[in-house]
Amino acid sequence: MQPKGWKALLIAGDDQEPAFDNAVAAMAAKLASFGVPQANMIVLRATSLNGQAATTKNIKAAFARLAPAPNDGCFVFITSHGAPGQGLVIKRDRRYLSPGELGALLNAACAERPTAVIASGCYSGSFAEGPILPSRSRVILTAARDDRPSFGCNAERRFTVFDGCVLESLNRDLPWTAVMEKARSCVIDSERKLHVSPPSAPQISVGANVLDLRVFPQLR
Repeated sequence: MQPKGWKALLIAGDDQEPAFDNAVAAMAAKLASFGVPQANMIVLRATSLNGQAATTKNIKAAFARLAPAPNDGCFVFITSHGAPGQGLVIKRDRRYLSPGELGALLNAACAERPTAVIASGCYSGSFAEGPILPSRSRVILTAARDDRPSFGCNAERRFTVFDGCVLESLNRDLPWTAVMEKARSCVIDSERKLHVSPPSAPQISVGANVLDLRVFPQLR
C-alpha cells in the first residue's frame, strides 16, 4: 500500500560544517516539490534555537507531533557526524542518537505505517544492519557500512557525498530500492574522483511490507 500522505522529520544533528543544514533545507524543498505540505514537515537543526534546535528533547517532541493518520507514511532524514557503535551526533546535547533510540521513537510515532528513514553519517550502517531498527514496515538508507566512514564533511562542499547523491537520486514515484541504486552509483563515482578509501558502501534495509514502496507517489 502506498501512503496517501506523509509526515516528515528532518534533522541536522551537527553544525561543524554547513553541509548538514544545507541538506535538510534542500530535502525540505524537495519534499515541498513533491506536494508534502509545510505543516507536515518538522525541521530541527543544531544551529537553530528553542523549539527548532536539534536536541534530544525536541526530537522526542517532534516524533510525538508527527501523529500520522492511518493512511499516512513517515519519512525521517537525519544527517550528522557519526561514530562506530554509537549512532549519529546530536551536538547540542553532546550525545548520539542510537539505532535503538530511533527505533523506539519510530515504534511509538509511526508503528506499522510505511516508513522511509535516511540516516546519513560515518558508520551509519548500524541503522540498517542487525535486528534493532529494521522492521517489516521500514525502508532504511544509510551513508556507509557500520565499520566505514562516509565522506564530504567539509566547509568547501555544499553537501556531504551521500546527501548530495540522495538528493540527486530522489525522484517522485521511483521505488526506494531504485533511489538507493542510483545513489550508490553516484557515491562510488564521487569517491573515486575524491581518491578516498575505503569505499563508504552505503547500506539499505527493505522490510517485507514495503518492498514496492515508492517516493511520495500519492499525496492529499
